[in-house]
Amino acid sequence: MKRNRILALSVVLLLALQLLTPLACAAGATVTVTAPDKLPAVGETFTITVDLSGNTGLSALQLKLGYDDSIVECTGVENGDLVGGMLSASNPHGTRGGTGAILAAASTDAVKRDGSLVIFTFKVKKTGDAKLSLAESVLSDASGKDMSVSYALPSLVSQSTGSGSGSTAEGKPADGEKPEDGEKTDGEQEEVQTGTFRDVNSLHWAFASVERAAERGLVTGYSDGTFRPDAPVTRAQFVLMLWRMCGQPAAVKAAAFEDTADGGWYRDALNWAVENGYVNGLSDTRFGPNAPITRQQATAILFRLNGGQSGAELMLSGIYDQTFTDSASIASWAKDALWWAVYHELVSGVGGSRIAPEANASRAQIAAILLRYADKFMTEMEEAA
Repeated sequence: MKRNRILALSVVLLLALQLLTPLACAAGATVTVTAPDKLPAVGETFTITVDLSGNTGLSALQLKLGYDDSIVECTGVENGDLVGGMLSASNPHGTRGGTGAILAAASTDAVKRDGSLVIFTFKVKKTGDAKLSLAESVLSDASGKDMSVSYALPSLVSQSTGSGSGSTAEGKPADGEKPEDGEKTDGEQEEVQTGTFRDVNSLHWAFASVERAAERGLVTGYSDGTFRPDAPVTRAQFVLMLWRMCGQPAAVKAAAFEDTADGGWYRDALNWAVENGYVNGLSDTRFGPNAPITRQQATAILFRLNGGQSGAELMLSGIYDQTFTDSASIASWAKDALWWAVYHELVSGVGGSRIAPEANASRAQIAAILLRYADKFMTEMEEAA
């Protein structure tokens, strides 16, 4: 833990120094991905290399190579020669339910030569479509500005690169954004499926998330059979959903708020969340159970639930600050949590390059966010136990 804190502090100092040494943004740089022509036989290993050419000053990067972990397994992420002198963090299994191998790195001294960024090593588990894709590619110069980059990809690797805002949206796709899996484009016919709730069918962007959340008992509907996906989630409702996700653990002490006397339906959840330090009141005496929860409040609670420890996302904080046009409106107490949530793809932008920290979170959005958290962190915790 102490080592992680020292690394995090070092990265923050590096990013601060970067702002004191501005450098012209690279123009016409090319990211070239090299891979076999086809997937090797089962049991064999292969590598995918990502190189940068036309580089006039690379200072920070985040790359994610997506893959289907039922077909291939990422067994290693090796820094390329351009990243050798940078502070870096990598993870062969960076996400769940849409696996991606991730590399993030940053340095005060910009690298101005061409060379290799990263080498991914894979082992083939069975035949099929490995769905290899350059899912995210964020490269910045020493001033924190995105570099202008073009891509050269082999036939085995597709391109679905996004910015630092992440590749998974919790809302409807923005204009021009690629539809999510299962969403039909113009001219295609789709059979409408009904689900648990009469106001959320398969045409709704969150249909799969709402169905899974209901099946797992995280959410319930109203007496009229509706889910009301666009309605805001109250602070009491969010705490209740969080408690259900964590297995409804018991608390020893009761939370002491003057405005929760009639909160029998969420009392156990609130006691647990307050006792463990996951939630705070709006004041020492008010919890605000009926107040809508904002996006930054929800991510701050999840951040505390996960231990409240920043990691590799600190390397990308300068990029995130410039990616989202409304980043200045993020509360100081929520910024670490929000960038942690962006890095781990729990949340993303809402369109127009905005993160909307003070916007109310809808019931559909919260269902999707909680499932992403459970898929990634709770699965990992269960496997480690």
